[in-house]
Amino acid sequence: MSITSSPIPKNILDARHRFREIFQAVRAAYPQEAILFDLPAEQALRIFADEQSTTGQAVYLGAPRLDLHYVIITGLVADCLSHKVTPFHRARKYLHERGFTSSVLKVNGRSSSQHNATMIQQALTAFPHKHRFVLLGYSKGAVDALQALITYPRLCERVAAVVSLAGAIGGSPLVETTPVWLKWLFAKLPLPGCQHGDGEALKSLDRSERKQWLATHQLPPEIRYFSLVALPESEQVSRILRLNHRKLAQFSLKNDSQVLAEDALIPGSDLLGYANADHWALTLPLAHRWPFLRFFLDKNDYPREILLESIVRYVEERLLSNDTNSV
Repeated sequence: MSITSSPIPKNILDARHRFREIFQAVRAAYPQEAILFDLPAEQALRIFADEQSTTGQAVYLGAPRLDLHYVIITGLVADCLSHKVTPFHRARKYLHERGFTSSVLKVNGRSSSQHNATMIQQALTAFPHKHRFVLLGYSKGAVDALQALITYPRLCERVAAVVSLAGAIGGSPLVETTPVWLKWLFAKLPLPGCQHGDGEALKSLDRSERKQWLATHQLPPEIRYFSLVALPESEQVSRILRLNHRKLAQFSLKNDSQVLAEDALIPGSDLLGYANADHWALTLPLAHRWPFLRFFLDKNDYPREILLESIVRYVEERLLSNDTNSV
């Protein structure tokens, strides 16, 4: 069964055409030896009939124009893997060579968003330089980032933008369908390198909890928001994730094996695009790090170097723009 496009919510700015333009320009300028896995934009970013034509505007590819520090916030159980692999593990090296700065903020992978919001506040407050921050939240990390802004409003003075990378903004139906005993094991079972935290991570991803939170909290209007949705074609989902992909298809065909596309959007954000990648492939080079797992992670390749720089270029361009109503 094929996926057709669906109307973009009214509170979302459709920026797919401009982001595609930036992706194409970044890819054309990228040294081929630096790309671990290459794909043209029309394969890396899905095209639907309702996408606008590209703008024809030039794409700036020079040195950073704003003093921004990009903070990538990890997701569910990521602290178990963080000593081996982190989101955009390899891509950040090439971003730094272009003069941008970034770091990975490892939150607790089994704790609630409220718990991790405190970790985010402490880390950003202790940061030695006076950059402004762009928070790139991967999966649950996007939820934690938004919680931090609400819980600690003074952070807004230094946060310029938040980017959802396959973020579970509206939660995930998988939480509802997970047996109680399995949720208990997830929270309590000792795992190498993983701290228990408060054990409430899955509760923070319950769809009813997330919908209620979004309905009762207004995001700080002075901050810009961006959403990149993972929406793979069915043949682009790794073997290990196909069961979850089919489970979520009962709710919507538009899913990345962990999150529904409709739940990956921050209200009031710019929609950058629909990446043809499953939930893990979008940011995590797992098969590259562990080649012996490639049978299970057979669709884990994605042009993450190009994607990360394209995100940074788009965010900088929008923050420099005084026009918030057009792209």
